[in-house]
Amino acid sequence: ISANPSLSYSIVAAGEKYYIVATDLVSNLAAIFEQELVIKATFPGEVLEHTIAQHPLFDRQSPILLGLHVTAESGTGLVHTAPGHGQDDYAIGKKYGLDILAPVDDRGMFTAEAGQFAGLNVLKEGNAAVVDALAERGVLIKEEPYLHKYPYDWRTKKPTIVRAPEQW
Repeated sequence: ISANPSLSYSIVAAGEKYYIVATDLVSNLAAIFEQELVIKATFPGEVLEHTIAQHPLFDRQSPILLGLHVTAESGTGLVHTAPGHGQDDYAIGKKYGLDILAPVDDRGMFTAEAGQFAGLNVLKEGNAAVVDALAERGVLIKEEPYLHKYPYDWRTKKPTIVRAPEQW
């Protein structure tokens, strides 16, 4: 997970649950959640560095890291970081000494490292299977369409999956 050290973050209460979000996004998220979010504390993003979060699907913990690529334009102001997928994520992974894991093969299929999702095509049924698994575990807060800025193949006009190549 990446946070921006220059942004302000807040702990907000949504009923009995608490979340950390970029302060500038609290009102947007309240509207999306259709629920009042009460700010309980506010702090600079740099405070989040090295904080540990529990992975919602796998039995492992994930550190919160700092990156200037994180913005308060949309979402929560916290970004899923996968060092094996994308240049910004790769740079953050190298800076913090993370393993560069890319659990997707040349055909766009999840590999064995993806656990229960192994063998699924990421863009076809894989993403939906991950959302379903989050919902089944009760950790999916909200699902909504998001226009991601995936790179597209110029010939087929289909999205491509970015993986960290050896030359990075």
